Amino acid sequence: MDFIPHDNKTIAEMLDVIGVKSLQELFQDIPNDLIIEKLNLPSGLSESDLLRQLEKISHKNKIYLNSFLGAGCYYHYIPSLVDFVISRSEFYTSYTPYQAEASQGYLQAIYEYQTIISRLTQMDVSNASMYDGSTALAEAAIMAGIITHKNRVVILEGVHPEYEDVVKTYCWGQNINLEKVNEENLKNKLDGDVAALIFQSPNFFGDIEDSSKITKIVRDSCPNCIIIQVMTDPTCLGVLVPPGSADIDIFVAEGQSFGLSPSFGGPGLGIFAVKQKYLRKMPGRLVGKTKEIDGQNHGFILTLQAREQHIRREKASSNICTNQALCSLAALTYLLALGRTGLKEVATQNIQKTHYVKNELSKIPHFEILNKKPTYNEFLVKTPNINSFIKQCKEYDIQPPLKISKYYPEMKNIALVCVTEMNSKESIDNFLKAAYISSNNKVEEK
Repeated sequence: MDFIPHDNKTIAEMLDVIGVKSLQELFQDIPNDLIIEKLNLPSGLSESDLLRQLEKISHKNKIYLNSFLGAGCYYHYIPSLVDFVISRSEFYTSYTPYQAEASQGYLQAIYEYQTIISRLTQMDVSNASMYDGSTALAEAAIMAGIITHKNRVVILEGVHPEYEDVVKTYCWGQNINLEKVNEENLKNKLDGDVAALIFQSPNFFGDIEDSSKITKIVRDSCPNCIIIQVMTDPTCLGVLVPPGSADIDIFVAEGQSFGLSPSFGGPGLGIFAVKQKYLRKMPGRLVGKTKEIDGQNHGFILTLQAREQHIRREKASSNICTNQALCSLAALTYLLALGRTGLKEVATQNIQKTHYVKNELSKIPHFEILNKKPTYNEFLVKTPNINSFIKQCKEYDIQPPLKISKYYPEMKNIALVCVTEMNSKESIDNFLKAAYISSNNKVEEK
C-alpha cells in the first residue's frame, strides 16, 4: 500500500471524527515491543530521495535465484493473467457478498471456483473456500465429529506437523480426541468409536499414498468412519487419481500452489470439497445459481451457510466468518489459464524433475534417498552433513531444502527436497554440485 502523508491538522480532524485523542491511543492494542519508535532515516527527504534510500535498505534482503524448499508452501509458475485479473479494482476491493443484487460479479466468480474445484477433485460439492489448508483440515475433523456424533479422530503418519498442531488446537476445544497411527497398525486402531481417519497424500515426506487401499481398510474395519484426505500441493491432481474416484468423504487442500506467490508464507487458500450427502454439514458458504421469477435471466446467490450468524446457533457447524475470495479468484484464473493440459504438464514436470534429482543425488557418496514409495515433487534425502549442504546451496544462490529435524528432532542430517517445474536444468545442476561438494563433510547434526 502506498503511503500518503497527512499534516497534523488533517490527522487531528480524523482522530476527532472517530473519537480518539491521539495516534498512540489509536494503536493501543499493538504490543509496545512491536512498535517502531523511529525509523533510522535522514530527516527532510524528498519522496524520490526517500524511495532511493528505502530501495538501498531493501538490498539487505536475500532473494534466492532458485529454490528447493517446499514443505507446504511452493514455488510454481504463475501466469501473468492471474495478477492482471485479481488486481482489477472490482475484485480486490470486494468483500463478503451479502447483498446478492449488488455482488453478481463476485458471486459468479466464486460459483465458477466451486465448479472447477469439484471437477478437478471429482467431489460432489466444493464450498466458497476456507482460510488455508490447515484450518480447512481442522474444520473437516470437527465436521466428522458432528456427522458421526463421535469424538475420536485417527491421524495417519505423514500429515504435515503444522496441520496436525492446528487440528489438535481446534479439536481440543471440541473435546475431540486425536490418535496418531502408522500404516502397519491402522486396521487395529479402527473401531466403531472412530469419527474420522485423516491422511495426507502426497504426504509431508512426498510419498504418494495408495488412497484406494486406505479407503478399503477403513470401509472394511469401520464402515461409518469419515475418510478425510488432505494435500498441501494439489497441482498433483493433474496426473494423480482424484479423491472423488477413491471414495473420499471430505477432501481438503492448501490452494497456494494455484496462482499464489509463496510471499512470506501467506496468504493461503483452503480448498474444501465433500460428498453430496454431507453438504449441509459443510463449513463456510456455498454459492448457487438460480433464475429470476420470470425465468428469463440467471443469477447467483448465497445458497447455504453453516455460520451461526445466519442460522440458529445450535444448528451451526462452524463459526468461520469469511472466505479467501481474492485467493480463490487467483486459483480459478490459474486453473482456467492452464486448462486440463497445462495442469497435467505442470504435474508431469514435477514428477520427472524430482525423479531426476533423486536419481542423481543417490549417485553422490554418502547421500541416501529414504522414500520407499513413489513421490510427488518432494522427497527425503540423508546427507553426510546437513549444515554443510545448506551452506553450499546458499553459495550457489539456492534457497536450500528443509532441515527435517525442525519438526522431527530424531531425523538428523536429513533434508526434505522439493523440485517443481520452476527448477531449470541449470539450477538443478548447481544443486547437485552443492550436494557433491558437501559430500565429504561427514559431521553429525547437533
